[in-house]
Amino acid sequence: MKRRSVFLFLCLWALLVAGCGKSSPGTVVQASSGKDLLDPLALQQFANDLPLIPIAVPDTTTVPGAESYTVVAEQSAGYDFGLRKKDGSEFVNPATGAPIRTTVWGYTTNGIKAGYLGATIEARSTLPGETGKPVQVKYLNNLRSPSGQLLVKHLLTVDPTLGGANMGDPEIRIVTHLHGGHVAPEFDGHPEAWITNNPAASGLPADPVSGRPERPASNTVSYRYTNDQPANQLWYHDHAMGITRLNVYAGLAANYLLRDSSEDALNLPRGAYEIPLVIQDKSFNEDGSLHCDSNALLNPDGNQVTLDGKPVFSSNPEFFGNVITVNGKAWPKLEVEPRKYRFRMLNGSDSRFYHIWLERSDGLPIPAGAITQIGNDGGLLPAAVSGIGSQEEHGLLLALAERADLIVDFSKFPAGTKITVRNDAATPYPSGSEVNPATTGRIMQFRVTKPLAQADTSQLPANPRALSALAAPDNVRLVDLQETEENGAYLYDPMTGSISKRLKILLNGLPFDAPVTENIRLNDVEDWIIINNTVDMHPMHLHLVHFEVIEKGSITPGAYTPADGAGGMPQVAPGGLRPSTNPDGTAADADSPYTVQPQEGGLKDTVRVPPADDLLGSQGYVRVRAKFDLIGTYMWHCHILAHEDHEMMRPFRVQ
Repeated sequence: MKRRSVFLFLCLWALLVAGCGKSSPGTVVQASSGKDLLDPLALQQFANDLPLIPIAVPDTTTVPGAESYTVVAEQSAGYDFGLRKKDGSEFVNPATGAPIRTTVWGYTTNGIKAGYLGATIEARSTLPGETGKPVQVKYLNNLRSPSGQLLVKHLLTVDPTLGGANMGDPEIRIVTHLHGGHVAPEFDGHPEAWITNNPAASGLPADPVSGRPERPASNTVSYRYTNDQPANQLWYHDHAMGITRLNVYAGLAANYLLRDSSEDALNLPRGAYEIPLVIQDKSFNEDGSLHCDSNALLNPDGNQVTLDGKPVFSSNPEFFGNVITVNGKAWPKLEVEPRKYRFRMLNGSDSRFYHIWLERSDGLPIPAGAITQIGNDGGLLPAAVSGIGSQEEHGLLLALAERADLIVDFSKFPAGTKITVRNDAATPYPSGSEVNPATTGRIMQFRVTKPLAQADTSQLPANPRALSALAAPDNVRLVDLQETEENGAYLYDPMTGSISKRLKILLNGLPFDAPVTENIRLNDVEDWIIINNTVDMHPMHLHLVHFEVIEKGSITPGAYTPADGAGGMPQVAPGGLRPSTNPDGTAADADSPYTVQPQEGGLKDTVRVPPADDLLGSQGYVRVRAKFDLIGTYMWHCHILAHEDHEMMRPFRVQ
């Protein structure tokens, strides 16, 4: 990957190594944590039981006509990720001698305290013919120390030079976005409409120019979710400008399951046989604390940038942890019965894609019909996809924020079979480094060891949901993804000893707060042609809407003119879009990133945009189609959270 082959600024390196040149009090160049990492190869795997995420009970009496929840963001000390030595014994904190545990953040939902992450909110659709009610959520920022004092410093290193951090905004600020929700703009979790943990904090009036809603006073805000959409696996997570990656990594994320009568009629596995799986990668320091890469920020003279005499540590453009966790446990196992299970998978990582497949311990192939995908991040599919993930060559690609609704039939395996969930997605995806097959190449393990409790009468639908296509578009809009370098800002990587310019990863070449360029007429159907001029694959998320993925492909070399960074939009010469075509001009195979995949059918809220090929001078693109049916300002952004925090996010306005 071109930008990962970081070129060395030899003069800067010489200054740093020799200690010559002008120095400032903060010129000691090191990693921000100053701690040694826990070696993932020393950890046991498949010994922790998979945590089953609890479902919060709604309050049906407080808010007339609605189910209500109070969701409290809290810090918990002593959370156990299940980090154990291979013999099962505990690691100890080198400073205290006590078993290592981790301080984390999480949501307490209607009194259910999970410590890390949060309990699931389960609601029903309010579409015509359905019986559901709106959901009202009171979000409370109660991030405090063990002694009850208001936290002032974040659990992780904040980069005050990123947009939205503003070199002085409180570090302890949150705002929650219901990802995939069809909600009014004031309840959408605008990244600048955050609340602090200070009950006496003052508010800020709404800004009609930018579209930012009112920033509430105190440390609470109430949102109303109408649930006027079909059954789906949504999730709620933090969305605060400049620190989204940190707040989610610390633990501020949870599932929101929406049900409807059409889903009920399918007789899918339910209850104990429907299990959400939140997959995340983490790194840990030797004392058990969370580690998130954050490297020294340098100026052109080779000196470390300082604010108020303190060195600045900046975010990398991506973060990849070396330990895989599911539902908050490292490499867990799940004992299962010989019957069908429904798994609601969510990629809740910062930057890591997962290419998921199953591997039997006895080396035999996965039986035909054992695994089927029935839904994605837009809900149930119009046609089930059989065999996906059954072998390495037919893996399930799961980008950041994407969900996969899978049925696995364990009755097709002999009793005692161990089935390891594997991953071989490169980092960054698709042209980065290979995963370590002994660590990040593994996710969890199923074991067919439990007796069948009762007859399995659940069914596997061939056509889970009937969908009607959107009307022809009223407008076609071209937007693009660009990656450049930031002049005057350099990052030192202590792992490689290299220095590189900090990246600028932008949409249409514009920062977040530039004037809105995507102005949409209410109830219009629009095609968005999202052009990728970078060598990464980017998972692009549009708030408010669910969209159809119409086509993917590449652009004829020389036919694309990028957005100019001053409000001028990208252009493609007539005939320059080549559907289902690889950058070299050949027809794309069925499993090519330049072809719409069967599991991308139906509706989606996050789409993988195929990468550019720098050598050939060809860009990747995707065309999506959506109807914009609520007035207000919403976001569209890359869901690689570090990219989002680097301003790969822009508002769009429906008016």
